[in-house]
Amino acid sequence: GHEFLPARRRQEHEGGLRQRTADLARSLQVDLQQDVAALRHGLTPVICVGEGLEVRQAGRHVEHTLAQLEGSIAGLSAQDVAGVVVAYEPVWAIGTGEVAGPEDAQQMCAALRARVAALHGDDVAAGLRILYGGSVKSSSAPALLAQPDVDGALVGGASLDADEFAKIVRFDQA
Repeated sequence: GHEFLPARRRQEHEGGLRQRTADLARSLQVDLQQDVAALRHGLTPVICVGEGLEVRQAGRHVEHTLAQLEGSIAGLSAQDVAGVVVAYEPVWAIGTGEVAGPEDAQQMCAALRARVAALHGDDVAAGLRILYGGSVKSSSAPALLAQPDVDGALVGGASLDADEFAKIVRFDQA
């Protein structure tokens, strides 16, 4: 079975995506090497992409996030891309209590899926798991997870509260 490997990726976001952008090319190359190694050993890499508040406010969030995705999967075969999980995590929402609205999450996840389709075909894109992760709470999970291109949630701080996490997991039973 596949295992998820979100810890490294979450640390990048929680430690500040700003640090990563300082040497993006080198960082993406290291990430790519780690993703290839993870796939080779039967693990499922979680590729996290997302924008900061200033990028969103400037209206460049879609192009910015698609560029992150392309950089993260450059050099991966279609088979390799089919074996990863992509998580859209708007950096401005992590740990802030702010959450992208369901329409925002759908827009970004649909754009990510469309870019994978353009690069690796419709079958790979259709099978790709795309998660939303940005201050997911039991109150926001149902609307987010009802979106056609949001396949699941990457839950951060809310996972530390067992009751809250259970409500998220059982979102469709409410």
